[in-house]
Amino acid sequence: MSEFLFAQISAEAAKRLHYLGRSRRVALEYADEFGFVTFSNPTSRRLPQDWLELNRWILLGKRNGGSQQWRRIVRWLGERAPACTTVVSYSDPSAGHTGALYRACNFIAAPTWHRLVPPPTGNGTRSGRPHGVKDRWIFPLRADARRAECLALAPSYESRFPGRGYVEPKRRWPTRQ
Repeated sequence: MSEFLFAQISAEAAKRLHYLGRSRRVALEYADEFGFVTFSNPTSRRLPQDWLELNRWILLGKRNGGSQQWRRIVRWLGERAPACTTVVSYSDPSAGHTGALYRACNFIAAPTWHRLVPPPTGNGTRSGRPHGVKDRWIFPLRADARRAECLALAPSYESRFPGRGYVEPKRRWPTRQ
């Protein structure tokens, strides 16, 4: 079904459906009756390139569709990307995205230092316009010893903002054969 749905979504339709338009960086695509999702390698140089970044999530408006779709995606990723341990995504509060969908799907907030202290450069510009700070979200698929270190705040920020950084969940991870 996913190939059929993606074939029907043109770049122009994606621009109408997602405020950023269709992504040019796509490694994996998933689609079902709830909508479609694209994944790529992380854009951040500081994140492992064997993780996945969820870069577009377009829901078609079915009630609780996002959480139902995410449950399917987690299983699908286990088959399609078995080496991936972590999915990272970003919400854009300046576009009205509060992260409610990520919280509903059990993502974990993993703030960057930009969220705590305004960058001296004003967070840079894109297309001549300054862009707002994004909130980073993590979905652990399996245990990964690198995750806590990769997502940790710098020690200077951790001491100024105790308890505001990423905390690795304490749980037993399933072992996959």
